[in-house]
Amino acid sequence: MIRVSFLLLSSGLILGYATLRYGGVLPADWNPCALALGVVLVCGYLPIGRDYMAAPTDRLLYLMLLAIPCWALLQTVPMPLSWIAHLSPERAALARPLLRFDPNPVWVPLSIRPEVTLQYALRYLAFVATFLLTRDLMWRMPARQWIIALPPLTIASLEAVIGLLQNSSGVANVVVSGTFVNRDHFTAMLEMCLPFAAAAILAFAPRGMRALAACAGAVLAALLLAAISLSLSRGGFFIALGSLLLLACLHAVTRMRGARRIVTIGGSLLAVLCAAVVLASGGLLDRMATASYGNWPWDDRILFWRETVHVIAAYPVFGCGFGGFVSAVAPWRAAAITRTLDYAHNDYLQFLAEGGVIAFAMAAIVGFVVARSLWRGIFRQRSTNGRSSSVNRERRGIAIACGVALFAGMLHSGVDLITYVPATGMLLCWIAGMAAGLTFDEPAGS
Repeated sequence: MIRVSFLLLSSGLILGYATLRYGGVLPADWNPCALALGVVLVCGYLPIGRDYMAAPTDRLLYLMLLAIPCWALLQTVPMPLSWIAHLSPERAALARPLLRFDPNPVWVPLSIRPEVTLQYALRYLAFVATFLLTRDLMWRMPARQWIIALPPLTIASLEAVIGLLQNSSGVANVVVSGTFVNRDHFTAMLEMCLPFAAAAILAFAPRGMRALAACAGAVLAALLLAAISLSLSRGGFFIALGSLLLLACLHAVTRMRGARRIVTIGGSLLAVLCAAVVLASGGLLDRMATASYGNWPWDDRILFWRETVHVIAAYPVFGCGFGGFVSAVAPWRAAAITRTLDYAHNDYLQFLAEGGVIAFAMAAIVGFVVARSLWRGIFRQRSTNGRSSSVNRERRGIAIACGVALFAGMLHSGVDLITYVPATGMLLCWIAGMAAGLTFDEPAGS
C-alpha cells in the first residue's frame, strides 16, 4: 500500500508541476519532471517489500514503447555522409554544402536538429515511464482503479477554477487559458479529464458513499464544461460536447436494450444540443460568426498540413528528426506569410514527418494494443467472480471513461498539438496506460 501511494502521489505531483509551469513547454521546467518520472519508475520496480510484484509484461507493447525513444536517439548518431545519402537523400543534400568548408568526408546525423532531438528522446522516455506507471497501478489496484484518475481530475479542476477566475477578473480581452500558453492547450487537458467526471455519474450506484462520488462527478463535470465554454475554444467546446454524447451512447449500448437504449441515446443527443445552446457564450458565438465570414482557421490548418506532406515525402522512412520540423519545412513554407510555422497543428502528420514511417508504425502498434484492451474492457462481459454487480459496473465505467478521454485527446491531436505540449502529452500517456491495464483482474498471488 505504501508503494502504491508513493507511485500515485509522486506521478500526480509531477503532472501538476508540469501543468502549472505553462504545460512544461520550456526544457528548464520539463527536464526535472522527466528525470523525476524515471526515479519514480525505478522505485516502483525495486524488489523491496512484499508489494514489489509489478504488472505482467506485454513483450510487444514494451518493445514498441521503448523503441520510440531509442529511435529518437538513433536519429542523433553521426553517420558517414555516404550512408546518409542512401538512408535519407534529402538530409544528405542539406549536409553537402558543408563540404565547401571541409573537404574531408563528414559525419552527420539523420536529424536536422540533433540537439533538439535529444530533448525529444528524453520527453518520450518520460511518456513511456508515465504509461508504465499507470498501467502498473491498474494492476496493483484492481478494485480501486477510479482512484488512479483522481490526480489528473484534481489538476484539471484547479485549472478550471483558475480559468473561471481569469474570466471574472474584469480585465479587457482576457484569454481564459489557466496556466497554459493558450486556450487550446488548456481545453485539451480539461476535455480529456471531463469524461472521468461525467462517467462517475453513471458508474457509481446512487447509494451510500458511492452516491457522494456520483454527485462530486456531476459538480466537477459542470465545472470543467463551464471552463471549456468560457475559454472560447471552438474546437474544445465541440469536442467536449461530442465526448459527453459518446459517453452516454456507450453507457446505453453496454447496459441497456431495446426501446430503453434508443430513448437514452435520443435523449442524450437532445441534452447535448440543449447544452450547446445554453453554454455557448456571447464571445464564443462571436468567434464562430467571425469564422463564418472568411476568417476560418481551417484555411491555415490545411495550408500547414499541405506543407507537412511535402516534408513527409522528402523524409519518408527515417524522418527529419524529432524537433526538426521547423527547419525541414522551410523550403515549402508558404504559411510564413502570416505566422511562423513551428508545428504542423496535427500530431499525426508531424510525428510522421519527424519520425518517418518506422516510428509511426511503432506508435500505431502501441495504439492497437491499447485499443484492444479498451474494447475488451468496455464490451467484454465480465464474470463477477464473487464480486457485486456494482464493482463490475464501476470497472466498465472506468473503461468507458478511458476510451472517451482518449477519443477526445486523439481528436484534438488531429487539429492541434497535444503530445508536443509535455503536460498534455503526459496526461494522454497517463490515460493510455490506464486503458492498457483494463484487462487486469487480480494481481498474481492474490
